[in-house]
Amino acid sequence: MTPEHLYLKYAIGILILIPSFILLGFAQSKTILWIGLTLFSIASSIVINVINSFASKYGLESEKGTILGIFRSLQALARATGPLIASFAYWSIGEQTTYIFGAIFLLCPFFILYDVQQRFKHMRLTPTITVSEAKDD
Repeated sequence: MTPEHLYLKYAIGILILIPSFILLGFAQSKTILWIGLTLFSIASSIVINVINSFASKYGLESEKGTILGIFRSLQALARATGPLIASFAYWSIGEQTTYIFGAIFLLCPFFILYDVQQRFKHMRLTPTITVSEAKDD
């Protein structure tokens, strides 16, 4: 899969996560709650798979195991600390405020994606010199 497809899938996933957070925070009926949970589960599965694909692209072949191991460890840490922080916020400032802040914070990865995408485009447009070309000079 090309990086452009990964960026698009990631952006779609994040853009689905934001309204799912808002629906979950303001759900007054089971139907709205289920719609929010469905959107959340779909978006989460998209985003997590794309992030894992991005992580697998970094580093040399000999470093891939270390990179992915560290990445998976950070994911586990986030899964452990995220609910603690969110539950503290939920009981301290309320459910709607917590979910609104969650939706707003989800804009951060969206803007980071844009920055990474711009860097990738710049890298692809920058000419590179191969070892054989350098020897010819």
